[in-house]
Amino acid sequence: MSEAPARRPVPRWAVVAVAVLVVLVTGGVVWAAVAQSGSAEAGPTSSATPSRSAADATTAPATPVETPTAPAPGEPGGGATDDADPAAPFTPVTEAAVALDQPATFASGVTAELTKVESVAGEAQGPGEVAGPAVRVTVRLTNGTAAAVPLTQAVVNVYAGQDLAPGEPLSGPGGKPFTGSVQPGATATGVYVFNVPADQRDRLQVTVSYDPTVTTVLFEGAGPSA
Repeated sequence: MSEAPARRPVPRWAVVAVAVLVVLVTGGVVWAAVAQSGSAEAGPTSSATPSRSAADATTAPATPVETPTAPAPGEPGGGATDDADPAAPFTPVTEAAVALDQPATFASGVTAELTKVESVAGEAQGPGEVAGPAVRVTVRLTNGTAAAVPLTQAVVNVYAGQDLAPGEPLSGPGGKPFTGSVQPGATATGVYVFNVPADQRDRLQVTVSYDPTVTTVLFEGAGPSA
C-alpha cells in the first residue's frame, strides 16, 4: 500500500484574507439591514411633515383688523353739527295767544282759524262721555306750505274758567275731527265738541296742533253764553 501524499500547510496570509472577507461580507449584510430599517422608519415621519406651503399657511399671521375711526361731525354718530339733531327730543312750543276770532300761524306756515265757537247741548255717544252743556269749536286749517300736510295727528283742546280746567271731549252734536291731509294752498275743517259748564265760559282757551313736532297755536277769550 502506497502512502498518502503529505497535506501542504495553508499559508498564513490566506487565513487572514478569508477572515477579512468574512468580516466585510458580514458588515455589508448588517449595514443593508440597518439602512432598510431606517428607511422604513423614516417613511411615515417624512410623509407626516407638512409641505412648505401648508406650514406657511399655518404660521402666516392673520390679516390685521382695522381699528374703526371715530365718525366726523355730520356723519352718523359723529356728534353735533350746525343742523338740528333729528333724534333729539322735541320740546313743544306754544305760540303767543291770539283772540278767538283772529287767525294764528304755525311756525311751519300753516294757518289756523276758529270759524265758529258756539254753545250746544252736548251728546254722549262714546264710552265715558257725559252729556251736558258744551262748546262746539269749528277749526279751519290753511296749508301755506309747498307740500301736502297730514292731519291725522291733529289735536284740538279746550280749557275753561279761571283755573283753565280741561273740557271733556264729546262726540256730538256734529263732531268731525280732522282726517287725511290738506294740499298746498287748500283748507280743511274739523269740528270738536267739549263739555264746558255755562259758568266757566268767561275765560276760554283753545289750542290747536296738527303735528307733534310743530308748534301749537293758542286762542283765548270769552266763550259763548249758554
